[in-house]
This record gives sequence, structure tokens and C-alpha cells, in this order.
Amino acid sequence: MKNRKLDSLYKLTLLLFLILILGMLIFFRGRSSYDVSVYSEKYVSNEEVKSQLSFTVYSQDEWTQFFSGRRKGYLTGETLSLLLEKLGVDGHVEWEEKSGKKAVLRSEWNEVYQKLLDFLDYEKKVTKETVLILDWMESEQENVLFTNKEDIYTSLPLSLFDQWEACELYLFDGACIGIAKISEEACRIENVYLNKKQEERIGFLYDGGEYELAAGDIEVELTEGVCDFVLKNGKLVQIFRKMDSIQGKLLSYDSEYIEIENYGKIKHTKNLPVYQTFGEITEKSVSDVVLGNMEAEYIVGGDEVCALLIKTPPEIARVRVLLLSSEGTRFRGNVWFRCDENAIFSNGSETQTLSAGAVICAGDYVSDRETTFRIKPETENGLIYLCNEAGEAVSNGYSGTMEVRRYEEGCTVVNDVSLETYLYSVVPSEMPSSYETEALKAQAVCARSYAYIQILRADLKEYGAHINDSTSYQVYNKSAKTEASVNAVNQTAGLIMTYQGNVIEAYYFSTSMGYTDTARVWNVELSDANGYLKSVCLNKEPYAGNLSEEASFKEYLHADVTGYDSDIMFYRWQGNADFREKTEAVKEILRARRQVSEKSILYFGADNETAVDNCDDFGKLITVSVKERSEAGSILALHLAFEYGNAEVRSEYNIRSVLGCGLKTLKFMNGEEREMTLLPSAFCTVEALGDGTYLLDGGGYGHGIGMSQNGANGLAKEGYSYDNILRYFYNDIELETLHIEEQ
Repeated sequence: MKNRKLDSLYKLTLLLFLILILGMLIFFRGRSSYDVSVYSEKYVSNEEVKSQLSFTVYSQDEWTQFFSGRRKGYLTGETLSLLLEKLGVDGHVEWEEKSGKKAVLRSEWNEVYQKLLDFLDYEKKVTKETVLILDWMESEQENVLFTNKEDIYTSLPLSLFDQWEACELYLFDGACIGIAKISEEACRIENVYLNKKQEERIGFLYDGGEYELAAGDIEVELTEGVCDFVLKNGKLVQIFRKMDSIQGKLLSYDSEYIEIENYGKIKHTKNLPVYQTFGEITEKSVSDVVLGNMEAEYIVGGDEVCALLIKTPPEIARVRVLLLSSEGTRFRGNVWFRCDENAIFSNGSETQTLSAGAVICAGDYVSDRETTFRIKPETENGLIYLCNEAGEAVSNGYSGTMEVRRYEEGCTVVNDVSLETYLYSVVPSEMPSSYETEALKAQAVCARSYAYIQILRADLKEYGAHINDSTSYQVYNKSAKTEASVNAVNQTAGLIMTYQGNVIEAYYFSTSMGYTDTARVWNVELSDANGYLKSVCLNKEPYAGNLSEEASFKEYLHADVTGYDSDIMFYRWQGNADFREKTEAVKEILRARRQVSEKSILYFGADNETAVDNCDDFGKLITVSVKERSEAGSILALHLAFEYGNAEVRSEYNIRSVLGCGLKTLKFMNGEEREMTLLPSAFCTVEALGDGTYLLDGGGYGHGIGMSQNGANGLAKEGYSYDNILRYFYNDIELETLHIEEQ
């Protein structure tokens, strides 16, 4: 009897256990079928609905509070009814309501959502776009979807998306706020670079990423090159090879056109892809294509360049210089040329010979953006002159080729010339040819190194140039080449300075005050990258005091010192500055320079601690004082106290501009006086005189970084060779020969 009871109890327990297991399976199955972290057509998560309501008057925090009390993680009929009521549209937006606890299908929600947009999105800020998901990146603030059209930010969980899936997305201010549906339409990835096929998989580069796809049933020949891929339902279904191309050097590039040597200007696709095909195949940018110094292949699709291939390394041989107008602007109303020998002039497809001495008006031939006017002497010894309408020269002669382009603002003039010939006219424009030979040779190496960096950088590529001919880069051809400058360039042919294997940006300036400084004066943190810019003493005996202290620096300025450039008038100077009527002028300088570098012009409230955005309500300028000085004596930070606010000015040019604003005249150590609005250097004291004016006591001319040109001449007089002069000013540099292939 007892055993029977135990047996019955055992069976009952087993039955209850099986019922429990079955219940758990049903429960978890129900839960898994409503996994709100993944995409489904059967439901929409509350989180996604909340995101899609970003366009409404309610904040995301308010919607979070609204959804926080819902038992389900997905949108139900009951929740949707309350949502419409909250928006005040329950009497206007109709929908076929089902059971209140039942999930609303995504298609049902899309229908309701479209009605909400029609009713509430007055400015039509929410749009729909179908994109192909290539990849994604998780971020602390917003995730990023990489698509076949553009990168799209989203706050939605990335688990909603699948790679190679086409999605119709809801976008608000360019960000993805929801998924309307998974699309079955074919999507195209344009201008990829197919670079390999391994084990039925295709590797390709696109928009900064490297991808692999299953080749599937694709039967076309899978060789390297630029292609369009077509995908449908996550599978590659077609490949279109792009075979048409143009060969040549890149001459100019802007957001609309690309200019190719011997071909002209042609439109290009937005975000033009650039692929390097020699060595390791990799994706680059247009900035990696060295203007005028690199053969490239341009893939053409329809009537535009759709990709650019870098097939060989650059051969740095030429520099392209934008010649500024007499007013210092990039643009001119018109321009005339004459050549001292016969010249070839071309205008698009038209080419003809111009007789020596003939005057030609470029404006007669350049009427639109697509046309570039060129004039080139028949021999390399020929010189081209800018002249007036009567043919009278208004410039020194230029070697190489002249190019004129038309812009809305006017014409630009670019001189395309060999690098070494360019240096012939830079050296005498930057340093008097009467200076010591070794100093001129040091200047030539500096100028070549600096130009090399600028050629690679090509700041002015939209004008077809690397640099301009002003002090913004290097002064060019303001003084004609001389025998001394030509010899200095030839005797250092191809020599550049490198630091840790990289060519240096060889900064130089006119005159020191006995010391040079580091990159800190430009409000830049010191690093290995700029470690070649060291602070050096040019005095025969170094000063024993601490130049970062005001009293010591002032004492040093008046000490009896002898240095390698101490005989130059700019070595010491003095002037009075009056800012009593200069408040608005100072504010204008602050506003302008803050636009250039926000971190170098800082605004604070009356407490001098709370950061503010502008100086508009600061009132009158009260005092000017030095806040921080470098170990070499340069002002690192200038403090301006206004009635209702404060400003901190950093970077030597900004400091010189502000102090120069209050300046009338400056007296140099030889007794000469000059009117100046830019202080010669930031190596100075700012001493309040008690009547609202300030004594500015300082020395040197220029930014004070790198090589002092007058100091170099002084060192040369002492017997220093050009290489030792360079090593005196630049830290741990090597002299290397740049292979220059004249073209």
C-alpha cells in the first residue's frame, strides 16, 4: 500500500514537472518570438517608436517616461491609442484597432506613422531613403551605419540591421530614426575597387572600408579594377566593369571639377574615390595626388570622372605658384602677358604661336570655368612678364608656364615652374644676395624643404596651385634671380632636411632677439613631430636669468649682449601703445582670429573663469597684460580685461596683431622710426604707464621659430658652413638628396 502511494506521488510530481517545463518552453518561445532587439515585420519595439517620434514637440526624455510604464517592449494597440491621444490626433488619425494587448504589425505602424507625418511634420523633415547596409560602427554617443550612399548616424541598436541588407529608413536631420521595411529592390554600390578573389569570395575597397562578398554565380572575369556592384536580397547579382579612362597629371581640383593635363576640366562624382594600385592596394584621398607631379589614371563613367587611380609614386619636380595681385588678393579683373621669345599659347583645344614681345590679354580667351589659358616660351630660357595693357612689364620675368583660370570673383594666375628654378627667385626674395655664400646655401635648403612639404600639401589645389608667392608661404620673384642665388641653389641641388625620416617644414624668419623659440608660440603642444624646432641662443654668451619671468626678461632686453644678429636694427625696438580708443578695433581682431583658431582666442565672463562664446557684451577694454611667457621670452598668453569680461590671446601672430593695434610708431635700435600695425615679434614686455598707455619693449622680427636669416649670415661670417648653420637651428636633422626629375 505504501509503495503504491509513493508511486502515485512520483507520477504526480513527474507530471507537474513536465507541465512546468512545457510552460517554460511556451514562455521562452513567446519571448523569443518578440525579441525587440532585432528587426521584425510582426512588431515594432517601443524604443524604435520613441526614436521615430523625434520630430514631435515632445523630447526623448518625455517619450521615455511615456513608454516606461508599458509592460511590453513592443508597440501594442493599447499603447498606440494612448500615443495618439497624447499627440492630440486621436480624432484625426484613424487605424483599424485590434486587441489592445496585441502587437501592432510594422506595416500597420508605418501606415499610422505616415498619417502622423502628414498631420504633424509641417516642414517635411522626416524623409525615407532606401540604402544598402555595408557595415556599422558602435559609438558611445551615436552608432554609425556605413551604407552605399553615405554614412548615417543612429541611436537605434545595431542588432536591428544586417550586413548587405537593403533597408528603407526613416531619416530625421540626416540621422536614422527607424526602419520602414526591409527592401527587396536591387541596390548599387558605385565605384568600388575590386582587388581580389579567393575561394569564391570577392574582396573590394569602398569609401574607406575593406569588404568581402560571396561571389555567387557571377560569371564575369574578376580582375582588378573599378566596378559597380549590384546586390539583391543580400546577394551579389551583377558586376559592371568601368573600362574608359584618361591618363595625365592632376592640375586642379574642387568640389565640382577635376582638371587633367592635356585634357582640360571635367566634372567628377561627389566624394571622388581614389585608389593606390602600386605596392599595397589601398584607398587614398585626392590630397594624396600631388598636383603636377604624379601620373594618374582617371576612370570615366558617362560624362564625369568617377574614380582616380594612383599608379606610381610622385616625382617631385615642379611647383605651382598662385601669383597674387598687387592688392594681395587671389583674383584679378584681367591680366596681360608678353614673352621675350616666341611662345606657345593654348586655350582649350586651340593652340597657336605668339611672337616675341607680343602682348596678349588672357581675359579675351578665358570666359568660363571650363577653360584654362596657358602660355609657355618655346625654350626653357624664355621669360614671361606680367604687363599692363600697353605692354609695360609690371613684374620680373617668370620661367615655366603661365596659366589663367576664370572664377566668379575674377581671374587667377598660376606659374608652373621647376622646383629648382623656383628656388632661384625665392632665395633672393627672402635673403639679400649680398649675404654670405654659406648663408644663402642654408636659405636654399630651407626653402627647398619648405616647398617640398607645401607641394605635398597643396593648400590651394582648387586654384591649381600648391602655394602663393607671399609671406604666407615663401616670397617668390619679388627680387629677380642673381648669380649668387643661382649658385646657392645649384650647390645644394636637391638637398632637403629630414627629421626622424620625414622632410621638415623648415620655418625661418628675419631676426632674433638673441633666442629662437619652439612651436609653443603657435599654441601647439610640443611633440616628436615638431621636435626639430628647438630653442637656441644666438648670443656669444647665454643669459643667466630666467626669461619666462617678467623682471628677468626686461633686464635681458637692456643688457649689453653680442650675438650673431645683434648688429641688425630689428634686434631691439621700443614703442608706445594706446588702446583707449581701440576697444572695437581690438574686438574685431579677436573675432577674426577666433574664426581662424578658436582655441587661441578664449573668452571668459566677469569672473575670469566662466567660458563664454563671444566678446560682444564685454564693454570697454580696461587693461592689457602678459599672462604667460615662454622659457625663451616670447609671450605665450596675453590677458585683456574688459568692463564685463576677459579675453585670453594665444599664438604669436594673434598677440602681435592685438598689441600692434594700439601702436603708432616703433623706434628701432639704430634710431629709425616706422609706423607699424603688426608688432615685429611677440618677444616684448607690456608695461602700463599709468595714463592708459603702454610701453612695448622688445626685440626681433618675425615669428622667432626655426632659422634666423640674419643669424645665419652672422654664423656664416664666423666660418660656419651651410650644413652646420642648419644644424645650429634645427634639432637632430639629416641632409638628404631629393631625386628631382626635371620635366
